[in-house]
Amino acid sequence: MVTLSAFSRRISAGGREVGVELPAAAVRWVAAQEHSGENVGATPSHAVFVELKEPRPGGAVAGTALGPGGP
Repeated sequence: MVTLSAFSRRISAGGREVGVELPAAAVRWVAAQEHSGENVGATPSHAVFVELKEPRPGGAVAGTALGPGGP
């Protein structure tokens, strides 16, 4: 994921919630997941998601992570 604007969102899935605050131009890995997101900040949230055909080597298993990971 590459953020196009700074934003603050709440990501929810399966009874879990994670707060996400990212600056513009941040690049983060987002493991395969189903979730809902809510903009909880004062600005719109804009991001580009790039879906890879191969899994991340040694990365998170689908369904275990919620929200974006570190760089």
